[in-house]
Amino acid sequence: MIRKSIIWSIVCLSLVAGCAEHSQNRSHHAVAVDTRLQLGKAYLAERNLSAARFHFQKVLLAEPRHPQAHLGMALHEQYAGQPESADRHYRMAMQYGAGDDTVIGHYYVFLCEQRRYKEAKNLVSDNLVTDNLVIKSNTGFYAHCGE
Repeated sequence: MIRKSIIWSIVCLSLVAGCAEHSQNRSHHAVAVDTRLQLGKAYLAERNLSAARFHFQKVLLAEPRHPQAHLGMALHEQYAGQPESADRHYRMAMQYGAGDDTVIGHYYVFLCEQRRYKEAKNLVSDNLVTDNLVIKSNTGFYAHCGE
């Protein structure tokens, strides 16, 4: 009887320890993802495109549906002159981060820069934003799309 109690105690303690370790690993994973996102954004702001891409790709390897990582990759590709790839990442960011105003704003500016005015107008109307929306573009100027 005592032997069974000891065995059950060991089993229970092992399970509790395993759950705590899993939770701790998850916490470290979240911190790592957040750190890589911050680094990617910082490198992007400095126009260090290769370093930014490295960090955003690492996040996407760990979490392929991470909307902010796709937004970072979209901006990277946009700055690198790869509009097709940028568009693909913007669409994924829109899909995985539905309703995120930051993603919508950046995608709107991208569409305007690509002279895809009808798509830009549809984007803002689909997201219940007024037609008079003024968004700060990546260059720092404010402009209505198509003007």
